[in-house]
Amino acid sequence: MRARLEAVYCDGWDAGVVNPLTSSAAKARDAAAEPYTVVLLLHGRLHAVMDLSWSDGYCQITRFDAAERTLSRHQLRGTGEGDLFLREARTWDGPADAGKHEYPHVAARTTTTYTASGTRTDIVEPHGDRGARRDSTSQQRPPRLPIPAFGQWDELLRLAGETSREIIDAARHELPVRVEAHAPWRAPQPLGPQGIEELFVPGTIVDIHDQRLRLSVHEAGKLRLTSGRLVAADPSSLDFDAEPFTVSVPPGAYPVSISLATYLDDPRHSRVSATRLDVSDRPTVRWELALRDGQDPIDLGYRQYFGFGVDAGMACFVDADASERMRDVWLTLDGLVDPRHRTIDSGAMVAWSSGWGDGAYPTWIGYDSAGHVTCFVADMLLFPTDNDED
Repeated sequence: MRARLEAVYCDGWDAGVVNPLTSSAAKARDAAAEPYTVVLLLHGRLHAVMDLSWSDGYCQITRFDAAERTLSRHQLRGTGEGDLFLREARTWDGPADAGKHEYPHVAARTTTTYTASGTRTDIVEPHGDRGARRDSTSQQRPPRLPIPAFGQWDELLRLAGETSREIIDAARHELPVRVEAHAPWRAPQPLGPQGIEELFVPGTIVDIHDQRLRLSVHEAGKLRLTSGRLVAADPSSLDFDAEPFTVSVPPGAYPVSISLATYLDDPRHSRVSATRLDVSDRPTVRWELALRDGQDPIDLGYRQYFGFGVDAGMACFVDADASERMRDVWLTLDGLVDPRHRTIDSGAMVAWSSGWGDGAYPTWIGYDSAGHVTCFVADMLLFPTDNDED
């Protein structure tokens, strides 16, 4: 008789079962597409962990050997068409005497990554962290699977290299159990735009760090986009970081607005909260993260985003064709302390001080109901949002 796998349900696995769930509670979460974890036991020992969140189109399967060393990790993502595709598969094959914490670093490692459109990338590291690697790329469509019904995980497990076995609920187990305030894992939910429109409502009062700030909106003139390809960057980095966004607009001169937050108890202290370039006056109905070539939101984890880096406390909008000749302008800006923004060379660049200072900042693209671009907003992440709350 083939060995059965026994299922333990919970919020997650972290060297133990975190926040156990009954089978019926896990099934209810599955039906509601809410996240939960299935810990699979073989002969009473940890064998595999499946983190599932169908609302996020996400599944990760991690397999272990008898010494609880990680053998493989397969991540599946939603295709947008109601099923899943294999996004990444990682396998480890190493010395028998390596401990479970050392094993992923010294074992031979193979990583295969797919894009939904059909590009496969393989990385082979025969000595783990200790040696060279071989990379190759080919055109190959990823394996796809339907989202399974609760308990019907055979195809998922076979894709992860598991032998087909019957799965039953564990009557009991001897795994460590903990109760925690939060699950130990999160599905990949990139940072989303929240409250962008409110940043451009004059007079809005925002509370942060026991302080109150009032928003005001200042017109910075028009930015000349001779090519229609917008660059958001630190003006001191234009010699190496001036790649435009993949979404362009017709060439023209577009108005730019600065959202300024001023402390109520210290009117001399202000910060730029966002900068908006208006392409049209049509209402914005949705937002998307602005991307550069080679960036794919599916690569982003929980609360992550692609943004432009700031190392000199300043940011700017500039056309891609003008970026090279504007690369030394930052030397004349004096940190943009007073005033907090400036329009340079009759609209060839609009520069501003970057929120709280150095860091990385996202740019959001607004679209109208017909799918046309309405605006670009560089968000200085001045205020915490729901994305910052646990």
